[in-house]
Amino acid sequence: MIRRRLSAVLLAAATGTTLLAAVPTASAAPTKRCYDRMACFYYNSNQQGAIATIFNGGTNLDHQIFSPNSGPGSRQKVEDNTASWDSRTRNTAFCVHRDRWWKGPYNSLKPQARKNLTSSLKNKNSSTNWYPRHEGGGGH
Repeated sequence: MIRRRLSAVLLAAATGTTLLAAVPTASAAPTKRCYDRMACFYYNSNQQGAIATIFNGGTNLDHQIFSPNSGPGSRQKVEDNTASWDSRTRNTAFCVHRDRWWKGPYNSLKPQARKNLTSSLKNKNSSTNWYPRHEGGGGH
C-alpha cells in the first residue's frame, strides 16, 4: 500500500515537472499581449487587431510584420499599416515617425500609455525610436 502511494506521488511529481516545462514563457513569440518593457503596434484603432511587439527602439519597420494568428491584419507589414500603439515601458518615451530613419512628422507616447496614432501618421508609419528620461513623452 505504501509502495503504491509512493509510486503515485512520484508519478504525479514527474508529470507536473513535465507539464511545467512545456508552458511557454512570457517572452515567447508571437505574443498577443504587450508585456512589460515593450512597445506594441496594433493593426486597428483602440489596440485591436493584430499586434507587433518592439523590444528595442531605433527600428525601421520595413521588415516587421504583425504576429501570425493575433487578429485581423496578422502577417501584414507593420510599416504603413498601424492604427494604434501601446507602451509598457517604465520611464522611456516612445516615438513613431512617418518616414524611415526617424525623419518626418512623429507622434510621441509616454511610458505606460496607449493611444491611436494621429491622422497624419495612421497607416503612415515607418520608424520607431526610444527617448529615455523624457517624462513628457517626447523631447526631440
